[in-house]
Parts: sequence; structure tokens; C-alpha cells
Amino acid sequence: MPTHNEALLEAYASCPPSARIYYTLELWQSSFDQPARVVANVGDDMAFGLEAGAPRNAGETATFIACPFEAGYPEQKEGQPPSTTIKIDNVNRELVPKIRAAQGTREYIQVLYREYLGSDLTEPAYGPIEFELRSVQMVGASLTGTVMVKNLQNKRFPRITKNYDYVQFPSLLA
Repeated sequence: MPTHNEALLEAYASCPPSARIYYTLELWQSSFDQPARVVANVGDDMAFGLEAGAPRNAGETATFIACPFEAGYPEQKEGQPPSTTIKIDNVNRELVPKIRAAQGTREYIQVLYREYLGSDLTEPAYGPIEFELRSVQMVGASLTGTVMVKNLQNKRFPRITKNYDYVQFPSLLA
């Protein structure tokens, strides 16, 4: 029977259980009466705090439904924004009517991705990152679609809060 080496045992010992990361999605479209929120890799529904600037229920605690999902790394194609396929399994009876109603409209589903640390569930540790869900297909109890960063070409770079003007950066006029 294999044994653990000392370095691996030390890594296990120094990692507290509260260091667990929870991956969440919030799906929204104008046809929804309320957002659909899911959390991956848990057995039961969980409550997470939303950030103060959240588009819906800002600063409140919201319930996320236990529902597995997966996404690959984004594809990089010249002249196109990065996109990837997302799959949400075991879409339950609460989500199915929302997705069916959304498929009947000419509007993309908005997806917000957030990560929470087990030690602080009051606000996201990472995110939210906003995506658009396109090409949605429902097969059995699984939802599959393509997500891409919403309006990537109009995002400020490298900083969202930084405006570059000719007064502060005179070489912009050269």
C-alpha cells in the first residue's frame, strides 16, 4: 500500500478546511421572475452573500441551488472574442421553465461567475465576471451553451478605472 511522503502530509496538515472554494453561476434574462443561481460540487443548497454592486439583490444573502456545472478553457481565435462551452447538469424543475422561456426570446442569457472562500461566504472572493450565454440547448436534464465575455472589445484596458487623456499623457497626441 502506498504511503504519503512528508511534504504531502505537511501540505494536507497546513491547509485548513475553510480554504474550500465554491464556484457559482447566476443566470438572468428579462423573462426570468428571479435569477437562477447555482453552486457546483456541493450536496445541498447554500447561502452566499452578494457584493454591494450586484445587479440584483445587492448586498443581500441569496440561496444558490446545488447543481453541477463545468466549463473548458476559452478558445482563442483571431478576430473573435474568447468563448467556451458550458454544461450545467441535472437542471432541476426550477430552472427548466426559465430556460425554456428564455429560448423563446431574442435576448442572450446573462451569466455571472463568482468564487467564494469557505472561510467567508458573505461576499465573493473572486468576481463577478459577466458572460453572455448563447446557442443554448437542453438535452434531457442538461443545459449546454457557449459563453463569451460580454462586450469584451469595449472594456477598458489595462485598468477599468483609468482614463488616458492628453493632459496626463501628452505623447498620445504625437
